[in-house]
Amino acid sequence: MTSATLPLGGAATEERKLFPLRKRTGTAAFHLSKEAVDFGAEDLEKLSEKQAVLLLADTVWGSTKEMSCPHCGTFDAHYFYSRELRWKCKCCDKKFSVTSKTVFADHKLSLVKILKIAYSWANGAAGKPALQLRRDWKVGYPTVFTLVHKLREGLLRGFNVGVLCGVQEMDGMDINGRRYREKRNKPQGGGGAPKPRIPPHLLKPQVDPETGEIHGPPKPPKYDKTSKQPEDRRILLVMRQRGVAKGKGAVATRIAVAKTESAKTVTEMARRYASAESVFCSDEDTSYAAFARLFAGHKSVAHSRSYSGPDGANNNQAESFNWRMRRAAEGIYLNPSNKYLKDYAAEQAWREDTRRLSTGKKLKHLFRVVLSVGLSAFWRGYSHGKHREEELLIEGNSPAKGRGRPKGWRPKPPR
Repeated sequence: MTSATLPLGGAATEERKLFPLRKRTGTAAFHLSKEAVDFGAEDLEKLSEKQAVLLLADTVWGSTKEMSCPHCGTFDAHYFYSRELRWKCKCCDKKFSVTSKTVFADHKLSLVKILKIAYSWANGAAGKPALQLRRDWKVGYPTVFTLVHKLREGLLRGFNVGVLCGVQEMDGMDINGRRYREKRNKPQGGGGAPKPRIPPHLLKPQVDPETGEIHGPPKPPKYDKTSKQPEDRRILLVMRQRGVAKGKGAVATRIAVAKTESAKTVTEMARRYASAESVFCSDEDTSYAAFARLFAGHKSVAHSRSYSGPDGANNNQAESFNWRMRRAAEGIYLNPSNKYLKDYAAEQAWREDTRRLSTGKKLKHLFRVVLSVGLSAFWRGYSHGKHREEELLIEGNSPAKGRGRPKGWRPKPPR
């Protein structure tokens, strides 16, 4: 009887050597604890519209009595009109609500309904599609689609910002346009077959004495790789800061989208989001070679040989984010378009960084960030044909086509 087929008990140690359990970080224990759920759907059902307004006011302004007027900026205890659920500024006499000059300005849905949809969306492990939210809350698809994209815009403009300092892990992943249909659900790898031998006459450049032609060495495997890539291929670059507490994972995430994982793009992202005192960990890709002289330090690990280097160098936190993004793109949102790829990535970065917040704190954190970025720059008037024309790339914004119907489309008249 082999150790793999031995019964449990005395052979448990041997089985553990063959099939090691994943090291526990405490995240699962937190999600199963009482502290993880301090606010639920039942609490939302009990909220009146006034209570919802006061809840958001306390979340955004930290008070229900004193706040800054969005029109003139005056901070005071402004007049509150209970019937209108609005305040009147003591300085400029203009009225304002908790959503004035925010991404939810001029909203049609009630705030209670917006809170319910946002709560359901925020508590998905890897996201929740707009079509499912439409069925759950009985609203039009364009309405809920625009709503969740306003949440993503708020996270993109208000959360994926700021410079990090510490130990940073960085990595890039192919996210779109790279032969998904060929690779999906098929094991990848070379196996144990020997590599084909190169003919001897191709190993060194030689001149044919009869024709005078030069026979040189073959092209490297990745030669002309860029020209062979699909046009819609994109690279998702992620940078994650390690936490100080051992075993607690990363504490901050920054993302960017690029067309290539080159020295120019990775350096641009690192300079944008990391201080010069940071230490970087990456894989063996030559694009990161310049980090040693640009930052306080740079460690790399050869993934072809191990997950971690002899000095402990690894970028496992960045790889972990890549897996979460892969699950969202292929399993939840079903391959989002390049045009809004950065928006979806910002959503996953927020989910990663708030994974240890309770349900109520997570909802408040979401609205505190989203309602702080001002009016929507991308989704105002979306249902009337005002669409964003660019995809947001680290190399610079590039014109992008939407997947919807072309402008001016009209249904064909019935015969």
